[in-house]
Amino acid sequence: MLDIGGWEFLVVAFVLIMVVGPKELPKMLRSFTKLSRQMRRMAREFTDGMNQIAEDAEVAELKQAVNKAKSGDLDELAQAIDPGGTMGDSVREMKDSVSGTGSDEMKEIGELASQAGDRIAADAREDNTPQEDDTPQEDDTPKKADKKKKSGQELTTHGRGTGK
Repeated sequence: MLDIGGWEFLVVAFVLIMVVGPKELPKMLRSFTKLSRQMRRMAREFTDGMNQIAEDAEVAELKQAVNKAKSGDLDELAQAIDPGGTMGDSVREMKDSVSGTGSDEMKEIGELASQAGDRIAADAREDNTPQEDDTPQEDDTPKKADKKKKSGQELTTHGRGTGK
């Protein structure tokens, strides 16, 4: 708080002893500390009071805004959110640009997306239809089953250790 060095403190103490006297110095220091505590307490109370008033004012403004929004008066709420109206203007400009010249581009994008979707659906239908190479033929199935049976029999005969 105060930038007092050692020598300055000794000078102040010497002057106090000379002016007040050694007998009255402890009483004077007690009264000085008591006065400084009271001043600090008053300053703290003042600061707390001012903060409370500011909070009450903010809460009151907030309550008023909420009550007006509940009643349907949204103009003041919009004014509180965007006081200059610049946000609303920029939103309107974007809306106009999309609905105006941008609508042709949006239609073109929609048509391209529709065509791409039709192509994907057609590819999926082609993938789901069976083709001639994938269908099993009647001649192949018994031969494969016979081969499996024969190979299984050979394994079991060789696995028994019959000595063949």
